[in-house]
Amino acid sequence: MPGCVIGMNATLSSMDEFDPLASLDGFLSAHDLGAALSAGLFARGEALYDRLRAAPPADPRWGRFLVALGQLAADKLDDPQAASRFFLAALQSADHHGDHEVAVTAGYDLGILQERRGAEVQARAAYTAAAREGFRLGCLTANTMRSAAAAVRLSFADQGTLDEQSAPLAKQAWLCWLWLRRHAPEQLDRELEGELGRQLCALLLPEDDPWNLAGRWRSWRPNLLPAPDAPWRDIDPACLYELFTAAAAAADLHLAGEGPDPGGPYRQLAAAAARQIEK
Repeated sequence: MPGCVIGMNATLSSMDEFDPLASLDGFLSAHDLGAALSAGLFARGEALYDRLRAAPPADPRWGRFLVALGQLAADKLDDPQAASRFFLAALQSADHHGDHEVAVTAGYDLGILQERRGAEVQARAAYTAAAREGFRLGCLTANTMRSAAAAVRLSFADQGTLDEQSAPLAKQAWLCWLWLRRHAPEQLDRELEGELGRQLCALLLPEDDPWNLAGRWRSWRPNLLPAPDAPWRDIDPACLYELFTAAAAAADLHLAGEGPDPGGPYRQLAAAAARQIEK
């Protein structure tokens, strides 16, 4: 630990001769060291924030700086009000600093913070804002989906249904999930896929006729998601294949008590979709 503290002091000393980006680098390097001087580091960070906030640099380091301040306030200083202020600033300035992924993460962290405090209305608002920004900016990442899934979960728990705000987020989260399954499966983990699968079973899978899944899927808006190469459309054979495959796994896991082989029909639908892709 002494070596870590010495390293932090050396890094912070670079903030004395003021240069905005160098000062942000110094703060972020000190933050990454993870040393015990969190109160002093937060104070230096607040001073830097006050100096730059009128004209913040249009640089991803500004977004990461805001998130780091929020994390220090929440995790080290137990100051949820300050943490909320910095997380919200990182989310709202995403177009300025350009680090869209860190902006979504800030909104998601703000939602977690509010939910832990029991402020579910504020938590849902934070999750919704993070998910909307993520999808608007084309940030197809795990935290965008986590934000959407959390907003859907809180909405359903509160009302027993989905309102006009949360229903599109559910569809967008599923579209994002299916896109990542095909293009970047390394971003997915068991907990996230489990939550999305539970919501798929509860909200989308037909109770009476599994073969009607494609129709229910297409009737739920929106019908496409902006993606890096081309729009990811819910009617595309590749998207339908991923939907049916994910539905089969989710049904086997979450609907095991509702009859033999609950995922069987969806596996047959997936096989048919695979044949369409091969043509």
